[in-house]
Amino acid sequence: MHRLALVTSLCTTLFAARLAAGGTILYATAASVGRVDGFCVGRGGALTPGASVHADTGVDTELPGGHDTSSNPRRLLVGNGVLYVGERDRVEAFGIGPHGGLKFLNRTALISKPAMDVIDMALSPDGKTLYVAQNGPDRIAAYPLDAAGVPNRDFASCIQGRVNVSYRALLVSNSNSLLYVSEQLAPGRIAIFPIDAGGGLGLAKCSTQRPELCQGGSRAGQGCTTDDTNATTGCPGATCPGCCIVLRVCQGGSRAGQVCTTDGTNNATTGCPGAACPACCVAATAPLSNRPRIQRPRSFRITGDRIYVEEVGTKRIKAFRLEADGLFPEPALQKQNRPHYEKPVSWTASVVSYVDLVLFRSTLLASQFEKGRIDAYRLKPPDKCKRPGDCLPRQPTAHTNEDVRTTPVRMVTASRCSDGSNDSLACASAMDCPGGTCSSVLYVAAGELDRVQAFGLRPPDGLPAPTPFSQTDEQTGSFPNDVALAMLSEGCR
Repeated sequence: MHRLALVTSLCTTLFAARLAAGGTILYATAASVGRVDGFCVGRGGALTPGASVHADTGVDTELPGGHDTSSNPRRLLVGNGVLYVGERDRVEAFGIGPHGGLKFLNRTALISKPAMDVIDMALSPDGKTLYVAQNGPDRIAAYPLDAAGVPNRDFASCIQGRVNVSYRALLVSNSNSLLYVSEQLAPGRIAIFPIDAGGGLGLAKCSTQRPELCQGGSRAGQGCTTDDTNATTGCPGATCPGCCIVLRVCQGGSRAGQVCTTDGTNNATTGCPGAACPACCVAATAPLSNRPRIQRPRSFRITGDRIYVEEVGTKRIKAFRLEADGLFPEPALQKQNRPHYEKPVSWTASVVSYVDLVLFRSTLLASQFEKGRIDAYRLKPPDKCKRPGDCLPRQPTAHTNEDVRTTPVRMVTASRCSDGSNDSLACASAMDCPGGTCSSVLYVAAGELDRVQAFGLRPPDGLPAPTPFSQTDEQTGSFPNDVALAMLSEGCR
């Protein structure tokens, strides 16, 4: 079966490679106070109660020791010996020291009008480009990294999104050089974009969306987004200035990638049958492939030829098929050139809305914010399913105990040998740990609990224990919403 090798945000990375012996540290955002905390990981994956590292975010490069407490760090990514921190108006890079200490290296240029609003990050297949989903300017920006892993202040290429596209997650396929993106703007979709040989995303420039005002007519002085006479979005009796200064293209349907001039029509020449001409003043980058009509997709994971998507609108997890090249199957055209997309191959019942999905072994782990629990869905191999809908269980196979004090957000898994000749090395199974055991752990940023919790994972399938076996001390008022692991060259302290 074709397998997609993925580089993802380190919130979901499984450390299965054999690495040199050394310490391990877990970094957690302290989102409410503008800080990153670091906790040493001990034997068996237990967390030290107190933080050994504190690093302020929103660093003021002109005022030594100054920082912006409202920087709101919300995404962490480890790569190239660097911790990348996605924030409200920037991405910052911190060098990781041999014992886990953090040193500020550089930041991207500030974007505040509108705010950058980082929602997710990922690294290119060669690790030389950082992709940042920016919901403020509705784009995914590609920042080149130097030999030390430090990003340029300005991005070099980008994907221009639809207005108010509402990105939620990024994944990169190493084998196919593809970038997968979840977009919640109706019709919600998973879009796939190509990555060129140098890590670029195609466009050299992406525009920042700014409101336009009608210069006359019945809506003079009111905001407009379409160059037409629409009584809500256009300018009856006048023109929306500066709109459509570049060509717009269909984002799907039978005319995907072709120029369109009429919004929301099925006109075979000027509209987008089966999709919508983006109602915006800036052209949106057309995806290489996409699967629309997913109701508010959020987190997603890929294994083999399946992509599992959390659908917020229906409170389900759905699985869709991917072709061997990593793209969605081409839709068949029906009457009036309307595309017919392949149905999901598997789905859960309507359970709850999740925040994050992590794939570990044969189990999908899903964080449930409101109920304070982690649900686990053990997947069946396709050849073991009686019918398509049976591969993904209708209800969770297991779940942690509900604790309404917690609001689980992002998660990360790790497996390490305890004792034996490979003590402290990463492992994939007990065979990697002669004379010892392979311990697998799920680390959860517990939000309002102001702690990070560690749950044991059952070796054969990754089902979680009902209660955490370890947790940090309370970091008052911190609200950790993301976590990332780093392997160190020396012991953590």
